[in-house]
Amino acid sequence: MNSFSSKLHEIVVVAFPNLEQLKLARNRDTEIWPGQFPVDSFPRLRVLHVYDYRDILIVIPSFMLQGLHNLEVLAVGRCSSVEEVFQLEGLDEENQAKRLGQLREIKLLDLPGLTRLWKENSKPGLDLQSLESLVVQNCVSLINFVPSSVSFQNLATLDVQSCGSLRSLISPSVAKSLVKLKTLKIGGSNMMEEVVANEGGEATNEITLYKLQHMELLYLPNLTSFSSGGYIFSFPSLEQMLVKECPKMKMFSPSLVTTPRLERITVGNDDWPWQDDLNTTIHNSFINAHGMY
Repeated sequence: MNSFSSKLHEIVVVAFPNLEQLKLARNRDTEIWPGQFPVDSFPRLRVLHVYDYRDILIVIPSFMLQGLHNLEVLAVGRCSSVEEVFQLEGLDEENQAKRLGQLREIKLLDLPGLTRLWKENSKPGLDLQSLESLVVQNCVSLINFVPSSVSFQNLATLDVQSCGSLRSLISPSVAKSLVKLKTLKIGGSNMMEEVVANEGGEATNEITLYKLQHMELLYLPNLTSFSSGGYIFSFPSLEQMLVKECPKMKMFSPSLVTTPRLERITVGNDDWPWQDDLNTTIHNSFINAHGMY
């Protein structure tokens, strides 16, 4: 290649103006987004799958976020080196609402190095108002699920499995934003002590999950309660609840819990008869399994 051809090759701009779905898989040595990659190359991209990339630390760096403003589905799996999904450093607040504002589904599977989705104190934050489904499985190093500043006002499904480094799942402020959550599944997290972190809230603080119908708490050996704080919980739509292999869970919450539609819970493989309220029912099932001690 002569020098003219070499220079011409360096300034070639690659764009995919009509591409809507992109799957990147089984690559061991290549960056997903080279630094010189034009940020407006995927103006219509809706679905992005990234699987089996070995050497990447960040899935979507800051310079690509604004270019993926139409992204609706993000799935990342079997990327052993990934530590962070979204990089927000270096962004200004201009057009913040356009950054991933259409994202409806996130699925993160088998990411052993993942410690967080993005940094807690990043400003501006990430707009996930459209997110409807968040599934995170087998991310054993995850220590911070989502920052307390995030809001999930359209989230319907939250499924977190085998994330063994989490001591709690969400903050009270995040819990209050889950006004459309229908399904909550948590399992296989050995260090988790509570679902909603105790941040010193007073007993008058109420957290209402208006749409929650189905809840599962499975294989959580250190879970002592849904929350140890003084928050009042209300689940007006809850109809199904499954608790299995949570040997330290003596009660649901130390404060008032209202579940007007819940008539029974499944503890282990057995349906446990309803007794006054959710706290009493779980406490009696604990005594039945472990004795008064």
